[in-house]
Amino acid sequence: MKKVLAFLLAILLFLVSACGTKPQETATPEQTSSAETSKDWIVADIAGNVTAQTSVKETDDFHVAVNKDWLTSVDMSGGTMQVSSFTERAEEVKEEILALLRDSSQTSMEAKLTQQFYNTYLDMKTRNAQGMEPVKPLIEDIENIKTLEDLTDYLVNNKDKMASAPMSITVMADLKDSRHNAVYIDAPDFALGDADEYAQLTAVGERKKAAESTLFQKLLQRVGYTQEEAQKIDELAFSLETSLASVCDGQTEQNEPGYNEKIYHPVTLKEMEDMSPAFPIAGLLKDFTEAGVDRFILCQPDWLSKVNELYTEENLEALKAYMLKGTLEPLGAFLDQECLNLYNEYTSAIAGTEVAETVEDMAYTYTNSLLDMAVGKMYAEAYVSPETKKNVENMIADVVAVYRKRLENTEWLSEATRQKAIEKLDNLTVRVGYPEDWSLYDYSDISFVPKEEGGSLLTYLVSIRDHSAKRKVAQAASEVDSNLWSVSPQTVNAFYRATDNSINVPAAILGGVFYDPEASEAEQMGSLGMIIGHEITHGFDSNGSQYDKDGNLSNWWTEEDRAAFNERTQKVADYFSQFEVVNGAKVNGQMTIGETVADLGGVSCMMEIARGIENFDYAAFFKSYAHLWRTQTLAQIEEMILQSDVHPPGYLRTNAIVQQFQEFYDTFGVKEGDGMYLAPEERLSVW
Repeated sequence: MKKVLAFLLAILLFLVSACGTKPQETATPEQTSSAETSKDWIVADIAGNVTAQTSVKETDDFHVAVNKDWLTSVDMSGGTMQVSSFTERAEEVKEEILALLRDSSQTSMEAKLTQQFYNTYLDMKTRNAQGMEPVKPLIEDIENIKTLEDLTDYLVNNKDKMASAPMSITVMADLKDSRHNAVYIDAPDFALGDADEYAQLTAVGERKKAAESTLFQKLLQRVGYTQEEAQKIDELAFSLETSLASVCDGQTEQNEPGYNEKIYHPVTLKEMEDMSPAFPIAGLLKDFTEAGVDRFILCQPDWLSKVNELYTEENLEALKAYMLKGTLEPLGAFLDQECLNLYNEYTSAIAGTEVAETVEDMAYTYTNSLLDMAVGKMYAEAYVSPETKKNVENMIADVVAVYRKRLENTEWLSEATRQKAIEKLDNLTVRVGYPEDWSLYDYSDISFVPKEEGGSLLTYLVSIRDHSAKRKVAQAASEVDSNLWSVSPQTVNAFYRATDNSINVPAAILGGVFYDPEASEAEQMGSLGMIIGHEITHGFDSNGSQYDKDGNLSNWWTEEDRAAFNERTQKVADYFSQFEVVNGAKVNGQMTIGETVADLGGVSCMMEIARGIENFDYAAFFKSYAHLWRTQTLAQIEEMILQSDVHPPGYLRTNAIVQQFQEFYDTFGVKEGDGMYLAPEERLSVW
């Protein structure tokens, strides 16, 4: 089962963004930009930087001027790490879902399943009485490993284990044959996030490592290890991770141009066995090969060679330590209150403030994430109307039509590339609200044994894990189903998915500041309209532009057009890289290039529409746009986000974007010398 910590979700789940997970963004080589940034903008994302005494004009700091009342009214007490337009909408959705989880009159299979899990998570009386007992058999299984042969048997044949081998298995569309699914074999997720952290710890890495070690060691002591034993096990596990990380790609490399091409290594099982004669790769992939899968994508061959090198009798204790960590850390959140307190301490150490997530919060988080489509069906049926779905689909169709005209008139594109771009736009798949076919998300094979018959929260997890594993194997052995959604309806976000050339607008984003059916046309264009344009632009950003109309990784550009595109996007990256955000750290313009290009494209598309509307309210548009990115984040968390998030800080998504458009200058009277002014020759434009 995928390792998920509720408190890490709390930190990272609602990063300020208007799009979500997609294939890795790429960037272009760094070069110097002549543009100068405005030095007077307040880093408004950091809590406390804007106060009631702050006085700015729209012409000097538009983001703060428009959002000041909100920024100064946000309550960051009680362990709150971040508040944004996204988290506010997520709280609204949470209350709607909680009403469903608490409604005993619900009779559907999905309601029974989700309510049983939710209520069992809330049953702290039973969980406290059980203490650490539910996890001890899993720990004993690892302790009983005495030889490398025992470890292989454990990894391949132990159906009860919750830890996994130091690898990841992902099933998704083949990057070069989007009609068929592929099984991607890669390195595991690392505790410190970025593999590069293990070579030289940053300040953020130091905090994570200290918090991680404390959590793991205390969990070990709770299942019977001495403090000295726990420290040794922690050191062994970290040492193994460090060895693996030494040959794995870090975040910087993952954002380099052509990274998706670099990690595409189709191999047979026999070829992987030849590369790793000691590591039991065949046994670990047995379910897939028995289902008929005979081809895999090996993302990082050096990782497989390294894990094979480490898979020895001499490293047995380190490998066991890794398994102990992979068992205790994710499962501790499903045990007793003392464990939950440890997780709060862990998050507090990382956040730099006292965090006290409640059992109710965690029950919601895990029910919503582990049974996401069951919750999603309940949510969609209760809160989303077919009329809203249709209205948004019509809005997308209108934006696509305008985008097509813009591509037809993009002067720097050759006719050959232009036609390929239009062909891709015409082939865009649109998903709005919720899936049409719920039979694709069948949970009927999950059965929860009542606690009176020996069931516990951990046995429920095993059932969910087995269900997910079966679905993954079945998906791997079949063609891609275009009706299958990759996100649930209750997700507060929108996405472009390069591997099937689709725009995805889940139901939950259709509320809050993102969508109000009663808002004016200009306000709707500044919010959901811009988001739609943003997501469409992702199909033509540094990453999405590498995929063709069918979602295949394929070069459809002329060399001259790609060079012109790179020159334009590089100017965007260089401009954003000049902004210092927290503790001397600047925006990584190369890492955020996909999002900034998408923001520019989204607003450009809306400006095209606005120019055709008589007496268009540009002021309402730009203010509505600014409301999307209002955020308050603890400085320590902002530092973490800046290091790893592909989205720029919210205040820059407002100020550094709107200042690129002449309509903004004309509407608010911005002139040379104002904080929002950027000379026309320095303004950014891609699409």
